[in-house]
Amino acid sequence: MNNETDIKLGGQLSLEELWMESSGDVNSSTFRDLASLAKKIDSSERKKRTLWVIVSVLFAAALMAGMAQFTFSLIRNRYTVSPLEDTRSLVANYGETSFITLEDGTVVHLNSGSCLLYPKAFDKNNRIVFLTGEGNFSVAKDPSRPFIVKTAHMDVEALGTTFCVQAYPEERAVRTTLEEGKVQVDIPSAGEKSYLLDPGQQLVYYPLEQRVSVDRVDARKVMGWEDGYLSFVDASFPEIASVLERRFDVSVNFNTENMKQNAINVRFVPGETLEDMLDVLKLLIPGSRYTRNGERIYWYF
Repeated sequence: MNNETDIKLGGQLSLEELWMESSGDVNSSTFRDLASLAKKIDSSERKKRTLWVIVSVLFAAALMAGMAQFTFSLIRNRYTVSPLEDTRSLVANYGETSFITLEDGTVVHLNSGSCLLYPKAFDKNNRIVFLTGEGNFSVAKDPSRPFIVKTAHMDVEALGTTFCVQAYPEERAVRTTLEEGKVQVDIPSAGEKSYLLDPGQQLVYYPLEQRVSVDRVDARKVMGWEDGYLSFVDASFPEIASVLERRFDVSVNFNTENMKQNAINVRFVPGETLEDMLDVLKLLIPGSRYTRNGERIYWYF
């Protein structure tokens, strides 16, 4: 599903005042605070759940020096905003995916619970977009204008390539997976470290631990959610639960004290229902069971 929003001047009710005390600098806490605020808003209307949307970007002259100053707001059903007019957002709400072809020919697929912020037209020097969540990028070749995906913890630069960036604010790790071409991953919060990836490599960064790992993976499987696949390698139950929540727009509840630490390896194919996946997980985690009440799932260990 393609859910594209033009960000226009004017509006009825803005949430911008909630961000007036922020410094305006984009950093990891900005993204975390935005996600936290969205979750608080979201919890009051669970049945009307839609993904929060980053609705404004103020591109300052400092962008050319590598620093962007942002003004953030949120959209949810009854809210509209009043940011700049040359910025657009693409949203994939919980339970759906979105895709778009940008004006340079780059194709972007967003996974559930994700938002892409991009200019209406790229400038002559570079092509910069901002991502929260997960996106697959097939970048149009343009050696004179590098394509850069900015997230809370890393910047991924490519000239012409296919890769995936996973940067959900609630997840403990941020990932970049390269399918073809070349990318450079910069991690400002880890001492300005840079990494060059080859096809089939995945970089994982753990912000709290300031730890980076680069491993060989099947990139097509990692990016297979675009075609309806879900692949997990040595994944914990909370990690899988988060993915299922986004994919099916449900809430998975469990007691972490009783939960055993399982490294789960499983791949679900297109067409499998949520119940199919839950039943498989129940078999993979001995002694576990679940009940379902509408959009709420309760898992017992």
